[in-house]
Amino acid sequence: MIRLVVFDADGTLWEHNDISSLTPPFHKIDENTLADRDGIEIRLLPSVRELLNELKARGVIVSMASWNKPEPVFEALRKFGIADYFAHPKVEFHPNKYEMIRKLLADLEAEGSTVKPEEILYVDDQTWHIERVRKEIGAVKFLHFGMDISKIFDILKFL
Repeated sequence: MIRLVVFDADGTLWEHNDISSLTPPFHKIDENTLADRDGIEIRLLPSVRELLNELKARGVIVSMASWNKPEPVFEALRKFGIADYFAHPKVEFHPNKYEMIRKLLADLEAEGSTVKPEEILYVDDQTWHIERVRKEIGAVKFLHFGMDISKIFDILKFL
């Protein structure tokens, strides 16, 4: 049973491959679109809000492990109105997702929620992180966004 879904951000939650390259502050164009200071847009993928609502309704913990500068990611989450869905999101400017997930699990455990590796679903648009995540964390389930699933809402089929 999946108790925790950990999302990447770029190319997984939104249609932009490097939010760290954008220049905040962001301004809202519409519910699903932001633009940075230079007018470069970032769009929330279709059905992300619906998925987050459904995961919350099912009692699934949602978080994030993202290789980015924290400031633009957290600002985008706030401006999209989805920041509160993410428990202890980890956004750090290095590629070691396993370190972020390890910190996340420690934060959850400190709150009294122990999550086993086999209860984690990790969703990313890149596959190269998963081998190290499994080596360091354990038997984490993985969905390659864009390959295993083409729509974010399809995650529900794997719960």
